[in-house]
Amino acid sequence: AVVSTQSTGYQKKLKNENFKPKEFVHQLCKNLDNAQDLYSMRKVVEGIKQTNSSDLQHNVYRNYGQFIETSKEITYLEAEMYKLGHLLTEQKALISALTDDHTGLQKSESRDVTSLTEDLSLSNLVELVQGAAVLQDIPDRKLIHNGVLTEIRDEEEREVRMFLLNDCIMTALPTRSAWMSENYKMSDLLELKNVTVIESKALSSSAATFRITQYPASTYTYQTDSEQVKREWVTLIKQAQQDCKESAAEEAAIDCSAVGSPSSSEQYTEGTVEENIRRKNFQLEKLMELPEHLDVCIAQRNFDDAVRRIRSAKQGIAELEQTNHPELKA
Repeated sequence: AVVSTQSTGYQKKLKNENFKPKEFVHQLCKNLDNAQDLYSMRKVVEGIKQTNSSDLQHNVYRNYGQFIETSKEITYLEAEMYKLGHLLTEQKALISALTDDHTGLQKSESRDVTSLTEDLSLSNLVELVQGAAVLQDIPDRKLIHNGVLTEIRDEEEREVRMFLLNDCIMTALPTRSAWMSENYKMSDLLELKNVTVIESKALSSSAATFRITQYPASTYTYQTDSEQVKREWVTLIKQAQQDCKESAAEEAAIDCSAVGSPSSSEQYTEGTVEENIRRKNFQLEKLMELPEHLDVCIAQRNFDDAVRRIRSAKQGIAELEQTNHPELKA
């Protein structure tokens, strides 16, 4: 009975979560005085071992069904993980293929736009754009550049294709028809001599936009895909304007030499009028850019520069108001 009681007490200690083997053995051997006590303790420990082994076997047999179910669940989860890995591999391959197709499509579209600019003649442009037949009224017109832009009008965005010619700018809206997969309808036609190109510099969100102002009050805002595309458009338009002015000056010089010098009674010559018009357009362009420059100066707390620009704008307005020539009055 004493041995059984000891075995029960030892079993409780073995089942304790804070069981420490070294302390347990040290406590067992501390009160042993002779070999007979050691032999008795050995029997007690062996009895505890047999009892625990028997309990373990009973627990295994009792929970055998759960072990089988758990094994099946593990096997099922392994199969599901294998399927999931296979699906992820397929998705990765599909995404890679779609990315390659998108890159190839972008390159193809870029080549198509380039070939359209290089190969498109004025007659082809008339066939492509509805209402563009008026372009044939002036001979020697040629296409310089074209591309798809986003036009921002009344806070609404729409896609347009812009065509830059040597003396004008035409924008067209895409349309769909039964006999052609894609067609365009002319929206605006602007003469280069009457427009001013302004780059947007004030806000980072409008870094890829530029504006075309038609004298006296019409303003068109266009957004490009990148800063590089915007600079390309602005450079080409300004270069076309310069070429157009030089061509007009050459024609005026030829006309003057053919007709002869103007009458001395005329107060203004053609050259003076053209120079005044150029000066007025330049002043108008500076005034249109003034709000954006002021926003930049205020954001950078550069108030001295802001005051200087306001004073310069006031002086420019005063000069425009003092213009007396009838052709310069607006």
